[in-house]
Amino acid sequence: MALQRRARGLEALLVLLALQAGDFSFVGLRERPFHSLRTRLHAGRVVFLGSPACVEVVLERLCQAQNEKGFEVCAVVSRPPKRVKKAITKTPVHALADKLGVSVLVPSSAKDPDFLDELEKLKPDVCVTAAYGEYLPKRFLQAPKLGTVNLHPSLLPRWRGASPVQRCLVAGDTETGITILYTVAKMDAGPIIVQEKLPLNGSETSPELLDYLFGRGADLLVEVLPKLLKGGITMDTAEAQDERLVEKAPLISKDEGKLWPHNETALQMRDKVRGFAGWPGTTLPLALSGSMAPLEGFRVKVSSAEVASLDAVKDSISPDAAPEELFLVDAGEEPAVALRPANDAENVLLLRSFHVPGKPHEVPAKTFHKGYMSFQPAKWLGPKEEAELVAAPSVGTKKKQRRVRGA
Repeated sequence: MALQRRARGLEALLVLLALQAGDFSFVGLRERPFHSLRTRLHAGRVVFLGSPACVEVVLERLCQAQNEKGFEVCAVVSRPPKRVKKAITKTPVHALADKLGVSVLVPSSAKDPDFLDELEKLKPDVCVTAAYGEYLPKRFLQAPKLGTVNLHPSLLPRWRGASPVQRCLVAGDTETGITILYTVAKMDAGPIIVQEKLPLNGSETSPELLDYLFGRGADLLVEVLPKLLKGGITMDTAEAQDERLVEKAPLISKDEGKLWPHNETALQMRDKVRGFAGWPGTTLPLALSGSMAPLEGFRVKVSSAEVASLDAVKDSISPDAAPEELFLVDAGEEPAVALRPANDAENVLLLRSFHVPGKPHEVPAKTFHKGYMSFQPAKWLGPKEEAELVAAPSVGTKKKQRRVRGA
């Protein structure tokens, strides 16, 4: 009882001192247990930086764990709102921070002096970044007392850069993982605090893999953050990266999403479909016609792909067919369209859905076959054939040119 009275007296004194100083944040502490007050007074101050939906889980997990783990998420930094059509849209992380009641800073640049002034006033112990999307200058890195840590969805030093998950899948890696590391001036080159591996089975796509890796990273972060705040983990005790093993993961261009059956294997095309799912997506150059009219060139979007041996589907393929001809084949529960790559004689690429330019939505292989392969064969195109369709004049006019739609 005496201890409880002493605690209440201390609480009242703290509230009085805070109110005299103009700090009203302690109002209402009477209803809270004393240990919550003690935790707040000694909590490590954490600033979180992030923007896209895939890292919402990191902010959410930090906020859920802060009382139990002895730290406080004192602010969130995110990219500025953008105008989408007629509406101003906040980033997913910004919207979540508003919902959680965490103050948000949205500088146009992390180099903005006014923003850096605000950050320094927060006096963070640690800054945590996850897909924030901005280079952090030296002054920023000097602001948090114990440093800045980053969640990076790869097994560093492999795949340093902006697109680690996409590059990992396109390269056909058999494993990936999540790395928590200290941030230094050089991109993704800081010492590693913790790393967890994940085997890949060949069916993962980049959006789902990003979600999973940041989810695991959030769990790891709330376990290591208290140790870091107590000094049990430092820049000196973290593991330096081996520069000999570095692989770069640069930004993706839209043209990288083009599939080329003339010189890519079935496996290479499948991995591009996996890696570039979401953005930029993948397109296949096809010559199609829904009638007996001349074939027209299209860049058809494909959202999923599988590899099968040619022997498994050869009964559905005519032995007299041209190598670039497409066929509808039985492949599991649903039929698929089979494509035979020029330089991969033993395998076929199985495609189960197609989105033809100008059409409102994608269609399954059976519908695509009925609409575009019934009257005359559909064929894949190489770069030369694709260019010829662009340059060739259409029937009935010398000026009008047929183009490859969707390119």
